[in-house]
Amino acid sequence: MARPRVNLQLGLLLRQSHERAARSLNRALLPLGLTGRHFGVLLLLRREGVSTQRDLIRLTGSDKAGMTRTVEDLERLGYLRRTQSANDKRVAELTLTEKGVEDFATAQRLASGAAEELFESFAPAELSTLEELLTRFVDESAPSTPTSDQDGPA
Repeated sequence: MARPRVNLQLGLLLRQSHERAARSLNRALLPLGLTGRHFGVLLLLRREGVSTQRDLIRLTGSDKAGMTRTVEDLERLGYLRRTQSANDKRVAELTLTEKGVEDFATAQRLASGAAEELFESFAPAELSTLEELLTRFVDESAPSTPTSDQDGPA
């Protein structure tokens, strides 16, 4: 069976979709002084409990400089703390502070509201299909090394 031709505008549509979602999320998180890239790191720290910058770079696809800025921002805002690893003195472990946990709950509500607005015209089955297709697409094309323009939302 012949594979269907890929519409070459699909990449542009994905980029435009990302930009629209990033603008919406950044607008929603503005009251907390956060952006989408901050939210992604908070989400991962909340899920993982403890992480390192290297792990966050791998999980988000961010570059080292971008992740350093993000971690420094979150530390300055009082959302995370760095502690020296007990296993490797060269490694800093990152954990959410109490303020980080509390404000992340607020950030989740704000992000959820932004997502509701973004996808209000989609039926539940359409959203499910979109999520399944994008998940498959991302899983099949997971980068082995981060790219330098990944400074947007995580």
